[in-house]
Amino acid sequence: MTVADAAGVRRANRGRMLAELGCGGALSRSELARRLGLSLMAVMRIADELIEVGLVHERAPVLRSDLPGRPPAELALNPSGAYVLGFTFHAFEQSLALMDLTGRVLRRVPIRLSEIGQDRRSLKEAADQARSQIRALRIDPARVLGAGVAVTGTVDTARGVLIQSPYLGWSGLDVAKALTERLAMPVIVEGTSQSLLAAEARGARATLRNAALFNIGFAIGGGLLVDGRIARGASFQAGQIAHMLMAEPSRICSCGRRGCLNTVGSGWAALADLGLVDGSVVSPASFREHRAELAQLLRREQEGDAEACRALRRAGAMVGRAVRQLHAVIDPARIFLAGPVGHTLSFIDGVREGFGSDAPALIERCERELHAAAAALAMDEFVLSPQLDFDRLRRARARARRWNSAAERQKLATAS
Repeated sequence: MTVADAAGVRRANRGRMLAELGCGGALSRSELARRLGLSLMAVMRIADELIEVGLVHERAPVLRSDLPGRPPAELALNPSGAYVLGFTFHAFEQSLALMDLTGRVLRRVPIRLSEIGQDRRSLKEAADQARSQIRALRIDPARVLGAGVAVTGTVDTARGVLIQSPYLGWSGLDVAKALTERLAMPVIVEGTSQSLLAAEARGARATLRNAALFNIGFAIGGGLLVDGRIARGASFQAGQIAHMLMAEPSRICSCGRRGCLNTVGSGWAALADLGLVDGSVVSPASFREHRAELAQLLRREQEGDAEACRALRRAGAMVGRAVRQLHAVIDPARIFLAGPVGHTLSFIDGVREGFGSDAPALIERCERELHAAAAALAMDEFVLSPQLDFDRLRRARARARRWNSAAERQKLATAS
């Protein structure tokens, strides 16, 4: 094995150990060796490296009277060892989250945008607000190792490019490059539905390999998990059922055609059924203009308003019919419903009704939060992986030690 190969194996095993500690909690070195299939000596070397840069710390063993001898010390993730950012951009909401190494969201705030239709300006404003939050929490920026972006629209994840987002008014935008330049950290970009679906798969720890998720707000988004991988499609449209022809050609969809599922199965469709908006699914400006109406419709549904419940149930039934057709082709083990509309009980009941008798065993509400799913993309890609920037953490550790030494010297000088 060459030096480069050995270094690659070491990087991979660092990520595996961090991931195992993230899932299994505090573990002894011998237990880690067993779970990872590594020698105890290899685990000890990697553990020492992770402790050195502050990603892992030792916990005092728990003494038990029913077991002889002193139990071995356990290793656990250090929450302040690393952080990631999560950005969400969709028509209903834009937000920013900061997550620590244990997966805990320390802060989530709305992103204040002067004009969401101005894509590059919006990314600049989002980056500026992220830096402000990092400063406010007094976190060393060198320990923020990456950012995940969940954005509504068609995304080329490999390049970090948002191809188009009709509901934001963005297109041909290199999101990863723009944010990397402003934040000085790597960035991964994914669709909102795909981000949530990846979070569901991650939570299932590889037991969920085939699933679909549909994210419903003003419009409909979708994603597919096929044989353990997020499906992309030739033009990155896999799972997008919004433009299936499902209705009489009366209302115009944002794509310019008539009769798309979007026009009868979305939050906008429910508003149109109640006469609160024009029937056509039109532009980002229309969504921004009527955000309050959709929020009010959702509140009315929660309060049991009969008209609101019926409108959302009708929209859900149309989605259920479309999902039934898709199910016959891709055979998912689970079908998740997400988004502000997709989470309402009336809409879920409608989907189950439209889908048919098998619905209770297949269709469930997605409980993952989008902001946490966006941050988790970065955690998986840039921390719990061979891409972990170990040198960056070493520099951060050395800088902190120099600062602490200087502060201690200043303290002694002042005292004398």
